[in-house]
Amino acid sequence: MNTNLRRLLPLLLLIFIDSFSYFVVIPVLLQVFYHHQYGLLPSDASQTVRNTVTGFTIALSTFASLIAAPLIGNFSDKYGRKKVLLLCLSGVILGFLLPIIGILQKNIFLFLLGRFIGGVGSASQPIAQAAVADLCEGKEKAFFLSLIALMMTLPIILGPLAGGYLSDSSLISWFSVTTPYWFALLISLLIFILISLFFKETLAEHHSHVPILSIKEVILSASSIAKKYHIGYLLLILFFLEFGWSQYYQSIPMYLIQQFHYSAQHVSLFYTYMGILMSLSLMILYPILIRSLEVKRILVYSIILVLIGLVGCALFYTATIQWIFIPLVAIFTGTAYVSLLTLISNQVPTSNQGWAMGFSSTVLFLAWMITGFMSGGLISLYAKLPLYLSAVALVVACIVLFRLKKKI
Repeated sequence: MNTNLRRLLPLLLLIFIDSFSYFVVIPVLLQVFYHHQYGLLPSDASQTVRNTVTGFTIALSTFASLIAAPLIGNFSDKYGRKKVLLLCLSGVILGFLLPIIGILQKNIFLFLLGRFIGGVGSASQPIAQAAVADLCEGKEKAFFLSLIALMMTLPIILGPLAGGYLSDSSLISWFSVTTPYWFALLISLLIFILISLFFKETLAEHHSHVPILSIKEVILSASSIAKKYHIGYLLLILFFLEFGWSQYYQSIPMYLIQQFHYSAQHVSLFYTYMGILMSLSLMILYPILIRSLEVKRILVYSIILVLIGLVGCALFYTATIQWIFIPLVAIFTGTAYVSLLTLISNQVPTSNQGWAMGFSSTVLFLAWMITGFMSGGLISLYAKLPLYLSAVALVVACIVLFRLKKKI
């Protein structure tokens, strides 16, 4: 396991910066779209318009990742993991640079274009997951997938903190809303160098017979491939799990700000709290669980506990209740996600691991994109509506899970 850890370490760093690029922007958006002086929106834009644009901007990178993920996974099956990873990293770097220019030039088009290109680059996550499948089997695979999930989770802590505090000029005079982007840009360049120099290809042989799929072919073939490998129900559970989690995650900052007058820094602290809980579950709890429980049993327990947490968050109208119930959601969303990825990977042959992980990421990105687009509008209709919808999504996930329970 130590040998594999050394081989996969550059990938873990890459996954970290991919996720960081998503989460760092949220506190920044609460400033650039809600304060007039940045000039990205007209000064007379209504609160509803600002909510909607914020939700759209958050969702835009997810939409780009959704389109790119299965194609990038497919490319990595044919051409190898390393070449495609470096291409993705180039997109991430550009995705940090363009928003900086957009903010300085008061140009919302460049800002949004950067989000889109960065989203394409962030679709490298399934390549890292496929690389784990190249090297590992059984519980070792589950362990390394949990490390990847940890690298996706740590930015929940560090991203909002960086976005909230690195943009606060009251702390250091030269800090601004572009500072988090400069910070992430430098980290991205460093990881590009590390991947170039130290990452060794994990794909034993390039599968030249694997066809390159178009977006149309990806969409049309999804159903038949899911049936062929018996992963359709697992992908459906993944969708509703991520729908519930992302609906909560992307709407809670607007909910706390508008209902309880939280500042951007207070929102950052709440995000940090969630991130710490999820990180601890992946670092400590999941390795303990896989020693004594089957992966499918971990999945069942985790989905039920996430449901209980989201129902608690939705039922009570206080800010304190969010801090009380969110541990169940944050801790067991992580363990459920890793368990689902492991079960999906176990069903698919080696030559299609990139596709399987790519399509799993597409399902995840689809959930995050839909909820990102919806969050601003829903909260404008009724403040708690996004929280109710999160709980309903987990009810559906539980129903599908118990229909599937005897088959996995």
